[in-house]
Amino acid sequence: MLERPTMKIDLQKMKNFLDTVKKSLGGLYDFFRDNKNNSKIMLLIALITSGLAIYFAIQLSIDISYLNAQSSDLYKLSRYDVRTLETDTLTNPILKSSDTIKDILQENIFTQWEITKYTDYLSSLQIPYTYLLQYIYLPSLNIWKEKYTNKIDTNLIWLKFLEKNPFNDITLLQKRGDFFKNLGDNNESNDVTDMKIGDLTEDATGYFSMPITVSFTANSKRAFLLLVDKLSITSNKENISLIDEFFYYLRDEIKKDKSKEIQTLESKYTTIFGSGESINQDKIIWYHLYNRIFNGGQNTLIDDTIIDKTIKSIISCNNESDEICYYKFRERYRNIPTFGYLLGTSFGTNGAENLKKFIQELPPLFSIKNFEFDKVKSPTLADASNNQYQGKVTIVVYGRSASPQEVDQIAQVLWQKCLWENKALTTEDGLNIIQSAIVKLSDVNKIDKGYSDNLRELKWLIEQLNKDFPDLSNYKKTIKLFELYRMLSDAGLCK
Repeated sequence: MLERPTMKIDLQKMKNFLDTVKKSLGGLYDFFRDNKNNSKIMLLIALITSGLAIYFAIQLSIDISYLNAQSSDLYKLSRYDVRTLETDTLTNPILKSSDTIKDILQENIFTQWEITKYTDYLSSLQIPYTYLLQYIYLPSLNIWKEKYTNKIDTNLIWLKFLEKNPFNDITLLQKRGDFFKNLGDNNESNDVTDMKIGDLTEDATGYFSMPITVSFTANSKRAFLLLVDKLSITSNKENISLIDEFFYYLRDEIKKDKSKEIQTLESKYTTIFGSGESINQDKIIWYHLYNRIFNGGQNTLIDDTIIDKTIKSIISCNNESDEICYYKFRERYRNIPTFGYLLGTSFGTNGAENLKKFIQELPPLFSIKNFEFDKVKSPTLADASNNQYQGKVTIVVYGRSASPQEVDQIAQVLWQKCLWENKALTTEDGLNIIQSAIVKLSDVNKIDKGYSDNLRELKWLIEQLNKDFPDLSNYKKTIKLFELYRMLSDAGLCK
């Protein structure tokens, strides 16, 4: 059996070792505790700190010198992993022409500059549409909202609403009938034999559509061709682009040549649009032009010289004669002859007036869904040369529907007008007002039975409206809100 080894510890040696450590620590403690040694301690710390500072300064200098020596290489793209840039279709072409990080940064600056440049250019292209043409191309169903100030006309009710609403059946029949009959030529016209206007439909994108079917008789070949030209004006996107182009250059010429007139208009319209740096010059220009075209306003900004310069800017006509310039203009606008010949011939007599006439007769955007026609055979040889055409065309007219925000705005204005409170009028509010009036009436000793019956009938009408309201289109909601306000007002329930 093996014996377990034993360890012998010399306790006397361990005691001597611990006594030596204790004496050393005690001596060090006594050294620091003695105030006479403070200066020595501070000197020692200062020497150590200075030594470290010198060491790190020398090391930093060495590192900086090394990095400076390597800086040219650090700028090179070859020192970095650029595989992500190589696989990206947008950055790969840039990477091929770049050697350093600076090249990449410079390319980014140039790209940002180009984005800003083209964004500004696109914004300027859209200005004529934003402030004028959208009201013609895409008329709004919200006829209570002023086009430039966004104010709500709460007085547009009853007979005034019927007279000024361009979307009621009578106005639509008359206006669309005139569009097909009148051709801009006193010697030519068409006969409208039948017209059917379909339901107005609002969609989720903020626009509406309305089908119109017209049967007509063109009394001559020329009348038929003029109608075809007229139908193509706002149903053809290329023609729309040509019209937009004209107004883009027209704006440029107005801003260049009519700066004093624009400043005068700024002062004139201060009460409408305000003043100062925030004033929108473009809005003022197109507001003035709109009033000139549709409200008989004064013509301050457009004259024959402005139109002449606009025509020449469009076709870049500089050193050529007016005859050649106007010929080129007519050629450019040959798909819109009523426009090209209206401004490109007999120039200098009535350019501003002719432009006004064209815009007044410009139809909204529409698409042609069906167009059928046939030549009418003459019953006699004597009348054989008089060509007539019978046709039937279905178009879909487009416009802007009332937005939910516009419905809310109208509701706010109507409630403010009725009860002077800052909230939106709802059908529920109408019911509460009627119910409250009925309850108060029941507390009166002498009840006016006729008035009470009227209130109860009114309550029934508003209950039906409240039931149907959520499913109505935005346009019909605005009409019903005005009807609700009118009923409350007529019943003496508004303040």
